[in-house]
Amino acid sequence: MTLEATRTSRPALEAASPAEFREAMSSLASGVVIVTSWLGGRPWGTTVTSFVSVSAEPPTILVSLCSETTSARAIGDAGAFGASILGRQHWAAARHGAAPGAAKFLERFTDPSHLGLNPSIAGALAHLDCDVVERVEVADHTIFIGRVRAARVAADRGAPLLYFRRAYRTLTPPSNPSTIRRP
Repeated sequence: MTLEATRTSRPALEAASPAEFREAMSSLASGVVIVTSWLGGRPWGTTVTSFVSVSAEPPTILVSLCSETTSARAIGDAGAFGASILGRQHWAAARHGAAPGAAKFLERFTDPSHLGLNPSIAGALAHLDCDVVERVEVADHTIFIGRVRAARVAADRGAPLLYFRRAYRTLTPPSNPSTIRRP
């Protein structure tokens, strides 16, 4: 008996408006990451919240960038990128990397002792150096899947920088720690 695959076509589905989608997504609190690369021999980076761990074995992450950005082109050309996970003290670096249309050179924010593979943000909670193993074009974005070849965690594990409702935020300790359920 032979099974035959068939493809059915469905009518085009309506999509939420971009404004509705952005408003809904602003309800998701996200960690803030600066994705780094080299551009003309200088450290360059862009702030993202579209950053996800994919697999622990082998260590793999993904990041989504607008395809037409300098960062996406630099990472595509180099085949590698860094990802610095930001702490609460990094709001100025996050704002710098998020400025639309601005040059995002990072010299004033990088750690000169870690400028080998990819630039890292000084004092970042963690930094990952990645090789691009796959690129996926989706709408106006490119998803870069990166194999983590090196990972550093800061000795001072401070509080993370978060993005929620279009503003940078930090965690505050709960008023009653005994009410928190631990997994």
